[in-house]
Amino acid sequence: MKTDTIQHYLSPDGIRLTAADTSRAAAEAEAIHHLPKMSAAIMAKAITGAAILANDFKNHEGVSFKWITGSPLGNIHIDAYDGHYVRGYLDHPETGAGISYTTDHEADLVSTKGQLFVTRYSLLKMPYTSMVNLSRGDIAAGLTEYLNTSEQTLSAVSLTLKINEQGAIERSGGFLAQLMPEGNMSRFAGLFEQLSRWDVTADAASKQSLEALITEGKFELLEEAPLAFRCTCSEERIHSTLMTLPRSERESLLQEPSIEIVCHYCGKKYVIRNEILRKWFEEEQKGVQ
Repeated sequence: MKTDTIQHYLSPDGIRLTAADTSRAAAEAEAIHHLPKMSAAIMAKAITGAAILANDFKNHEGVSFKWITGSPLGNIHIDAYDGHYVRGYLDHPETGAGISYTTDHEADLVSTKGQLFVTRYSLLKMPYTSMVNLSRGDIAAGLTEYLNTSEQTLSAVSLTLKINEQGAIERSGGFLAQLMPEGNMSRFAGLFEQLSRWDVTADAASKQSLEALITEGKFELLEEAPLAFRCTCSEERIHSTLMTLPRSERESLLQEPSIEIVCHYCGKKYVIRNEILRKWFEEEQKGVQ
């Protein structure tokens, strides 16, 4: 599979397939948040999971999820939007320090009495949120549980990492396969009962590669787009948020020569001077009157 892309396929057997390579996006998130290796692996898989969940590309579907792990890692926050952008952060990434990556360690950190809240956005529907209590398992297992339980859609999720001898992530990716109404269930089972058969991060010549899956399943490419880490934060969004504060909190902020706001998702720092903040509040008050 091409690096840093998201691809959407459909087979003649009524199987929808969304595949993503998130290598660069995962590396950027790792660098921005200074993630230890275990936390970097969790972030990479979570970013891939959100990207492939947003599979209604025709209506520019976006997906946000809040993954309550129940472990010292805290919550995982991920957004996928506009069809090919992702962003995310972990509440306590330092929890992964000193832990070598294994799927068992991943399960320990992401599904200790875990809950997954998923919000979907699209051009056609109002945003809606659904939730599932998670059984013990890794991120792929949690997303599969969510899709099969909350959305009641027969689904298979595979999230894979290529990790070198030093424990660094070289590639990350995954796919989501879903059986559409009137689709061929036996064909779906034949392709996806053994998910270890397929690895999006494998070289194209490998029998485990996405290319091999596409050939065996006779999938047709419907859409392909570049995939990148990008944040939606801006001074305009900060302005809108500050305008929702009650009067007491506004007065407290105005006691300082400036305020500093750091985006959780990308680490960008915004410094708003007192005179600017005062102007915003006064303009908003005039507008209300």
